[in-house]
Amino acid sequence: MAVIARLKGSLIDEMIQHAREEAPNECCGLLASKDGDIIAIHRAKNAEASPYRFSIDAKEQLRIQDEMDEAGTDWAGFYHSHTGSPAVPSPTDIRQMSTFFGPPYVHFVIGIKDPENPEVRVWYIEDGDKIEHEYETID
Repeated sequence: MAVIARLKGSLIDEMIQHAREEAPNECCGLLASKDGDIIAIHRAKNAEASPYRFSIDAKEQLRIQDEMDEAGTDWAGFYHSHTGSPAVPSPTDIRQMSTFFGPPYVHFVIGIKDPENPEVRVWYIEDGDKIEHEYETID
C-alpha cells in the first residue's frame, strides 16, 4: 500500500472526536491541505442525519471550500464515520461519492463500532472499486 496522506495525529483525533459526538449518526467533513500535507479538517453537517449514509449540502460545501481558498489551502478530500460497521467504504458510499473518492481526493473512514477502539483507514475509489492506502502521521 502506498502512503497517500500525511497529517498530524491531532487531526486524526479530531475526526474520531467528531465521529463520537455525532453517533449514532455518521459524521462528515472536508480535508484541507498545503504543500501536500493535510493541515486542517472542516466539520460539516450530515444533511442525511443518518447512521447509514451521509451527504453535505452543496451550499455548505461551497462555503467550506471558500474558507479553504481564503486560508490558502487546497481541498484534499473528505472524511466520514461508520458507527456500526468497519471503516470500509460501503456500496452506498461508493455510489454516491465515487467522483470525490479517487485521486487526487483522499477519503478517510472512521469506524467507531467500538468507540473506545476506533479504526481509521484511508481510501481511493478507482473504477468503482475501493482501494485502501496508508496514511502517515507527522508531529
